[in-house]
Amino acid sequence: MPSPKPKLVIAGPGAGKTHNMVETIIEALPNLSPAKYMVVITYTNSATNNIRKRLSKKIRIPENLFIGTIHAFMNRFIVIPFGSFSEEEVGQEKRFIQCQLDDVFEQYKKNSGKTFSKEEVGIVKSRIRKSLNKQGYVSFDQSLNIATKSMAKKEIAELVANRLQYLFIDEFQDTNNKVYEVLEIIRKQKKTYIYIVGDPEQYITSFDSSIKNYTRIPILRAAGTNVYDLSINQTNRRCSKKITTFLNNFNKRQYGADLFEQLPHCNDEGHDIMFVDEHADTKPIVDCFIAICEDLDIQENDRCIIAKKNDVIRRIESVLEGRYVSPNQNGAITPLNAIKDTILSSAQLTQSEFCEKNDCSNMKLRQYCVETMIALSDGRITNETSFLEFITEKFGITVKTGIPIKINGLKYRVESTDFKEFTLVGNIHQVKGLEAKAVLAIAKTEEELKLWLTTDQPTRATKRGREDTDYPRIGYVAFSRAEELLCIGCLEQISEQTKENLRDLKVIIVDEKDTNEPKVKPLF
Repeated sequence: MPSPKPKLVIAGPGAGKTHNMVETIIEALPNLSPAKYMVVITYTNSATNNIRKRLSKKIRIPENLFIGTIHAFMNRFIVIPFGSFSEEEVGQEKRFIQCQLDDVFEQYKKNSGKTFSKEEVGIVKSRIRKSLNKQGYVSFDQSLNIATKSMAKKEIAELVANRLQYLFIDEFQDTNNKVYEVLEIIRKQKKTYIYIVGDPEQYITSFDSSIKNYTRIPILRAAGTNVYDLSINQTNRRCSKKITTFLNNFNKRQYGADLFEQLPHCNDEGHDIMFVDEHADTKPIVDCFIAICEDLDIQENDRCIIAKKNDVIRRIESVLEGRYVSPNQNGAITPLNAIKDTILSSAQLTQSEFCEKNDCSNMKLRQYCVETMIALSDGRITNETSFLEFITEKFGITVKTGIPIKINGLKYRVESTDFKEFTLVGNIHQVKGLEAKAVLAIAKTEEELKLWLTTDQPTRATKRGREDTDYPRIGYVAFSRAEELLCIGCLEQISEQTKENLRDLKVIIVDEKDTNEPKVKPLF
């Protein structure tokens, strides 16, 4: 029987996207065949964990309900079972390495001491990719390439679609052309019910070079067709009235006859949006924000500080002197599998070769992974060098240098009640999907801030240079994390014209001396 028409929901921040998706999943589960899968895809591990926690509070999660990131889905349902049958020659035993093909190329240049012309770079990368794939190594960026080429085969597309009865995709605005291509292949099989939800204004992944124009991102392409049953959710359940009104300066987009503009679910006006007029250093901006939060009795674990640039994040962390936590953003299938693949990549061995060479069982290898995960959590492993030293000294593993390793994605945040006294600090990509009572968004330059504050839709949609392409939407994502209090800062002194722009947007300008009598009011 053909599947129903796929559904596309356009929903802004705080619209209850995840809540509504969870309810739809629960409603559909009684109809799920035990011989098929329901797949729920998100784009970060924190969002994956959020959906899993919400579901587990209401139901017992069945074995054929898969919840994971897009890479985890591609690897499990396409690359692992069918990658060896695609045009790419991929070894039977797949090992997913935590780096990009470019990282392997740079390591090869360093080890060989060679230099290459522009023409030679492409040839060498192709040779490296084929060699890696033949041995079963799959780099992070190659997962999608292999999945796309596999799904181009009609037989594989039919097999995959036959396994999928339901497919839910959250944060669909982050879908790139390769993922959209796979989705369209699945849709055209007419065997899978598809439910996708997203917000085009939160698209901040312009590093996807296959998308040349913002107006051609997959979610807008899908919304512009009659293939999907389109619905628009304009409710904002997260933000106060003042924050919702502020956000509406940036998100007005036309969908057919409908103009997207959010309506606040909360009746409370909330606090004024504030610009902290301190500059040249991170500390006075952060101190001012802390003073405002303390005056309003907003606890540390209800605060979030956001910046685009990682060097600004490091400066914020230094000011907080260790009283901060970072969002969990790993995209691996599981933490232990990610660690296992990294250990095997370091030794450049398959799992069977590793166990034979080190005279250990699969269970012993798993124990190595657990011990490594603990060392990552307690701080004994802090970077790639200490990772290699740990597995060498602790387990006697012989490390090879051909394939670079990345451990940032292996650092899992350890959940603990002790974090109630820590502020969440992260870049805008990391905090996407999260929320906090109080948010401070810090721009590094005035130019960055001006792009955040751009309200003209054609200007916001314009493809700029690689560096600042998504800055208008990056600001929107940062602003929309706030529930009650939104503060904005800039490390450069801003002009009177920018201050006037802020005032036009009903933003109150304050500085450190104002925090003795802040221009905010209690919520209750």
